[in-house]
Amino acid sequence: MARNSALVELASELPAVVVSRLLGIHQNTADTWRHISGQDNTYASEIARRY
Repeated sequence: MARNSALVELASELPAVVVSRLLGIHQNTADTWRHISGQDNTYASEIARRY
């Protein structure tokens, strides 16, 4: 349970694309964690995808 909480917290602080690259998970999973956390980093995700 603590691991899941930590991953959701991480997803709330970083864009999903960054989380997916850091952890080697699918971006949809990171997006789901972001939605669970209630954060929306759409702008930051778009910028990260450009590079």
